[in-house]
Amino acid sequence: MTIRLRITLWYMCLITLILIIFSTALYSYVRYKTNQDIESTINNTAMGIHIAPSLDFWNNLHISISPSIANNQVIIQVVDYINQQVRYSRNLVEAGIRLQYPEPRLDLKENYSKIRINGDPFTLLNIPILLDDHSLVGLLQVGIYTGKEAKILQNLQCILVLSSITVLAIAFLLGLLVTKRALIPLHNVIHASKRIESGDDLKKRIPRDVPNDEIGLLTDTLNSMLVRLQKAYQDLNEAYDVQRRFVADASHELRTPLTTIRGNGDLLQKLWSTIASNPNHHLEPHHMDLSLEAIYDMNSEAERMTRLINDLLTLARGDSGIVMDKKTLSIYSVVTEIVRKANLLPRTVDWRVENIDDLIPVQIHGDSDYLQQLLLILIDNAFKYTSSGCVEISSLQKDGNVGIRISDTGIGMNSDELSRIYERFYRADISRGKTPGYGLGLSIAKWIIVEHGGSIEVSSKENEGTTFIVWLPMIIINISS
Repeated sequence: MTIRLRITLWYMCLITLILIIFSTALYSYVRYKTNQDIESTINNTAMGIHIAPSLDFWNNLHISISPSIANNQVIIQVVDYINQQVRYSRNLVEAGIRLQYPEPRLDLKENYSKIRINGDPFTLLNIPILLDDHSLVGLLQVGIYTGKEAKILQNLQCILVLSSITVLAIAFLLGLLVTKRALIPLHNVIHASKRIESGDDLKKRIPRDVPNDEIGLLTDTLNSMLVRLQKAYQDLNEAYDVQRRFVADASHELRTPLTTIRGNGDLLQKLWSTIASNPNHHLEPHHMDLSLEAIYDMNSEAERMTRLINDLLTLARGDSGIVMDKKTLSIYSVVTEIVRKANLLPRTVDWRVENIDDLIPVQIHGDSDYLQQLLLILIDNAFKYTSSGCVEISSLQKDGNVGIRISDTGIGMNSDELSRIYERFYRADISRGKTPGYGLGLSIAKWIIVEHGGSIEVSSKENEGTTFIVWLPMIIINISS
């Protein structure tokens, strides 16, 4: 059963109940007033009849009635219980009708009754006739024809029944029409939802052309849900694309060292198998050199794979939501340790350290190991891509943040390259491709700084150099206190 039909049926039940109550009340009121008018007419007629009962010397009852009633709708009958005589009005005599009357008894009271004479309805009033000593001697019966009133009540009943049925039929049709129009926005919501469900375009929205009623709120809720679904779907697609590129790039990067290792292994296997199978074959010096070179290449590629796997593990920890063990520490100690380690890195340019003593009173909330890894990544990249000039580290403070600036005079980058430097496995250009690396360092650096609630600023010009500034929220401790 549809909601439209259910609403209409509930609406019909309510109207039916109202009609029953209204019709019953109206019919009862009209019937009550009609009976009241009939009884009032009978009472007025009875009061106009003067009855004077008396007993003579022989104890016979004499009843004198005045005046005579000329209304043919009114019937009168007087019963003499003493002489067992009955007197009738003219219309009863002409019609040859005799009214039934009760036997005399002490508890006989004035009362109304409904009777039928020749099939016609009458209302009859029985009035006991008493002497002065309250002894019952007769009975006055006054009746009035009520067929017209009964017909009116019957017609009223038919009118109420027929009009109720008509009203219910009209109400049913109107209810279907009104609910259909009222539910049009809901049907629009259903059809729009089905179109969105059957399609792949989550950008579609349900039209909103209804007032702020329940359906309007439902439309707004569904549209808000679609916005969230679209965003989640886009995020999922982006994550899937990133993962797919990540796996493809990782496979590509791993394939090269594995190919080198396998090639060198096959070479060594073939070389030493030949020597082992021929006892008379002497080991020549170039055989040893070739073997050592192959072993060196294999170790070099193994170290390269180890670094790649370590970087991948670091990024995997970041993707899995690992929580760093952060605590309050001195940024000065972190930077001085990085300066010491940077002196050990291979480089062809000068390494300069400027005004890091300003960091002595500054403390931050972070993880020392990850922060050192972040700074080493930036410094190592600066050394790799700087063939002349210098690499410099310095500090600055601004708006409650401490900045570690690492600048170089290397090959630099253009604006298009700057927008992609944090992508995994991204290498800027062919010249950068000649430099060892996998393009994971800056992705790791970005994750570390985000986890510390900081940011990285980068500026670069081609053939002029690049500057990175790592900003971290700081806690300043007053040394004098």
